[in-house]
Amino acid sequence: MKEIIIDFLYLDLNTCERCVSTDGALNEALAILSGVFRTLNYSVKVNKQNITSKKLAEQNHFVSSPTIRVNGMDICTEVKESDCGDCGDLCGDSVDCRVFTYEGKDYEQPPVAMIVDGILRILYGNPANEESPYTLPDNLNKYFLRRDVVMKKMAIYEPAMCCETGICGVSIDPELIRISTVLNALKKNGVEVKRHNLSNAPMEFVNNKVINQYINEKGPEGLPAVLLDNEIIITGRYPANDEFIKLLGIPESYLSEPKTTNKGGCCCSDGKCC
Repeated sequence: MKEIIIDFLYLDLNTCERCVSTDGALNEALAILSGVFRTLNYSVKVNKQNITSKKLAEQNHFVSSPTIRVNGMDICTEVKESDCGDCGDLCGDSVDCRVFTYEGKDYEQPPVAMIVDGILRILYGNPANEESPYTLPDNLNKYFLRRDVVMKKMAIYEPAMCCETGICGVSIDPELIRISTVLNALKKNGVEVKRHNLSNAPMEFVNNKVINQYINEKGPEGLPAVLLDNEIIITGRYPANDEFIKLLGIPESYLSEPKTTNKGGCCCSDGKCC
């Protein structure tokens, strides 16, 4: 069986309408082509990746958002862009995102027919995948730099727990499950909230002067403590979901939480519970 690898690379699937619409159009195109793939004995692997950093952009030779590649080849033969207000809101500056040209017309969201045509063109044309030197485009470099500046830095300092998240054993605190779910959702959207507890990362409490002073005054009973840009803003509890949204300045859609099916067990990275 022959394999088709389709990569969908994007900056945001919550706020950016171009990325959201392109994702939907790609799904529709693949549904249309599913019968063709079966007939021709192709297996299809779809990789959808949120490009959340300069490092990921460089690793994937990312040139514009959104991008659809078939077996490593961009379905667009050229890069056209225009101002994207949605991504501009994410980084606090003007940002250009991809414009798709099909049959002489430009579209901010690619027509399904264009994606179907692009996939078939690459499969049947079998173009050579020529490697060329890659440099992160200035437009994307500005996006990541500005987003890093705009994004607030949050850290949560917690009391001693059995593992990094405390979700171990049979009787699990529902609040710890909520926090782990929220932080995972944020990470998937490129927002990292650092999390430290006394048993797993004691030096974090020693090295941070703000939290060190707080522990000396209040003791571990005052934990958890939440720091925003290294300033204590919440103590004795975790932020509510709406507080995460307000404090970090993120869209509500970032915290669309999947239902948890955790019924016990261990979350430790080494698979062993204490």
